[in-house]
Amino acid sequence: MNIIEYSSDLYVGLYTLLRDTYDSKISKEDLENNYLCHDKMIFLTLIDNTVVGCAFLEIKRDYVRTYKYGYISYVAVDEKYRQHGIGRALIERLISTAKDMGCSTVELTSANSRKNAHVFYQNLGFSKKKTTVFIKGPL
Repeated sequence: MNIIEYSSDLYVGLYTLLRDTYDSKISKEDLENNYLCHDKMIFLTLIDNTVVGCAFLEIKRDYVRTYKYGYISYVAVDEKYRQHGIGRALIERLISTAKDMGCSTVELTSANSRKNAHVFYQNLGFSKKKTTVFIKGPL
C-alpha cells in the first residue's frame, strides 16, 4: 500500500473511485483547476499501481476561527479493499499533513445514513458534533 499525492496520470483511477462511491462525474479539467492548489490536496492509496482509496484535504481559515483547520472530504475506499486499514492510513496521512501545515484541528462531515463511516471516524478519535446542513439549489 502506497499513499501519494494526486498526479494527472492517476485521474482515470480517481475518477472511477469517485464515480462508484459518490456518483461523481467530475472532469479532469474541473478536478485539477478547482481542487489542486497550495491549500487543497488529494491523496490516493495505490495497490499494484491501482487507485483503491482517496481523500481530499483543504486547509481553511475563516473570519470567526482564529486558527487554521483541515477539512477532510471525499474519503473513499474501493469496496474490495475495505477493512484492510486503507481508510485509517489515509485519514492519518491527512491529519499529519494538516498538522505539518499549522492546523490545530481537522473536521469532516458524513451523511446521517453512513453509520459505518461514523463508527470508523469515532474509532479514529473524531467526536460527533450535532449540526444540521441546509442547502438551497440548484440556483
